[in-house]
Amino acid sequence: MKLVILESGAKARTIKKYLGKGWIVDACNGHVQDLPSNRKNKDSSKAMWAFNPGELPKPPWSWTDRAERVMSKITSRAKKSGVDEVYIATDPDREGEFIAWRLTEIMSDFGPVHRVSFNEITKDAVISAISNPQDLDMDLVDAAIVRRLMDRLVGFRCSKFCRSWKLRSMGRVQTPTLGYIVERELEREAHVPKEYNSVSAFSNGIELKVRFHESDDSGAWYDDDGKHFPDRTSNTSQANDALEIINSERSLNLESVKDGTVSRRPKAPFTTDTMLQTSSSTLGWSISKTSKIASTLYQSGHITYIRTDSTRTNISARNDVRKHIESKFGKHYLGEGVGESGKKKGNVQDAHEAIRPTNPTMEIAGDDGDEKALYALIWSRFAASQMSNSIRERRSMIFSCNGLEVPVTGTSSWRTHSGWEEVFSRPSNVVQTVPPEIGFTIGNSWAIDNDANMTTDFTKPPRRFSESSIIQQMKKDGIGRPSTYVSTVTKLVDRKYVEKDGSSLNPTLNGRTLWIEVAPFYNQTDVYEQGLFTYDFTSNMEEKLDLIEAGEANAPDQWSQFVDAFRDMHNIALEKRREKPTVRQIQ
Repeated sequence: MKLVILESGAKARTIKKYLGKGWIVDACNGHVQDLPSNRKNKDSSKAMWAFNPGELPKPPWSWTDRAERVMSKITSRAKKSGVDEVYIATDPDREGEFIAWRLTEIMSDFGPVHRVSFNEITKDAVISAISNPQDLDMDLVDAAIVRRLMDRLVGFRCSKFCRSWKLRSMGRVQTPTLGYIVERELEREAHVPKEYNSVSAFSNGIELKVRFHESDDSGAWYDDDGKHFPDRTSNTSQANDALEIINSERSLNLESVKDGTVSRRPKAPFTTDTMLQTSSSTLGWSISKTSKIASTLYQSGHITYIRTDSTRTNISARNDVRKHIESKFGKHYLGEGVGESGKKKGNVQDAHEAIRPTNPTMEIAGDDGDEKALYALIWSRFAASQMSNSIRERRSMIFSCNGLEVPVTGTSSWRTHSGWEEVFSRPSNVVQTVPPEIGFTIGNSWAIDNDANMTTDFTKPPRRFSESSIIQQMKKDGIGRPSTYVSTVTKLVDRKYVEKDGSSLNPTLNGRTLWIEVAPFYNQTDVYEQGLFTYDFTSNMEEKLDLIEAGEANAPDQWSQFVDAFRDMHNIALEKRREKPTVRQIQ
């Protein structure tokens, strides 16, 4: 009898369908052993464990919540069934490999223990993986161990430090992520609104705007970032005059037309962050909801693994979807394809392909409305990546108006080829597909549809981060990885450093205190070249973990270097704190 162990019950049920008699399929329900955290364990309060040069610490790996009971049931069933061979099929990433490592030790009495992994839960992928078992990837395991040790050391020592301010915790990735949110709020508070006026009118359904100033004019209007807006002016009198003239004349004369064509390429298939962001903007979902539903789709065998930074995809899957596109839309809807490069960029985990449907010809999948909605997004994004560009004709126009000294400009565009846009559902009246009937003959008089409108407004402060945009920022700067994006943001909310206001993330008073008052103790860059909670240091640590994972860096050396750096920064923080009494010390 053979035993397969996976992380989730849903995944186990899916795989059970693919294996016949002679197989037991069980789920361990996530991590089974980890660093000690149960207060009953004497090691639960330790921040780190002693280690010899050239070696990693050897902490006493302890059962996670309910794991001992779960594994007891699995081992008991295995004994009764006469299991003599075990296959560990946990997730194909760093955390999955760590779980497989612990399971390998736990199940070693049942004969050979094999490691199998697959990027998609399909019958072919599962059978192929089981037929070709691999050894444990100890580089992946070491990377997972070092990450745990880093997070433990920072979390325990720095969290104890911040309790002097009556705060709950600090974290290696959590705190720099909080920094983005707090700094953005400070920018918003420092923002000074800048007034501007604009005048616009519609003609033949096209919005036309008065162009008040060129960039070199003395009155040219620039925003806080130094961007020039020719259709804005601070001169209210000038704007009023333009409004009166246009409404008096009721028509504009076409002076020049610039022809152009806009070719819009499709986007690459989803990565973890782009899936979360698109789901937020399209479906209005939280990142936790998207992550949960995506996980269900993966465990049900509908999509590939959901934690990835890669945009590359399997050539067989691309060929299948291309045949489907050609059959449904025609050969002229096929494009060169985007996202297929296997080249790895900085801060990108490229072990897994992009998120795509396991059956590229299946446009609908899932058990309920939410699953179907997310699957449709994933399928459309993948299909679109292999389709032709969408094409639009574009006419940039300049008008004059009798009595008006400055020009009026506008742009007319209409789609001539839908290309990849064809696979995304949208109301038919949204996209203009024909040019305006009046045409673009120079000298034509364009009557305005209704009265011109003058708008007086003020510049807005930068937007607060949303759940999806903070993840985009984390990815951009190399803070965290796909497996930690959602949990990092969730921790900030759960620990009341951040509050959700609709889609916005607002720092709380505690969040501000942590970043503005506490984190600087560890970010003495004038004393130590990199502060602990700076974006550069955190990103650098993530890169080193990736190097360990790839077998390009020695895990004990990286751990030892981190300990030395942390010790320096922690000692500096303690020394600086002695110079300045905290809230608790004053009280």
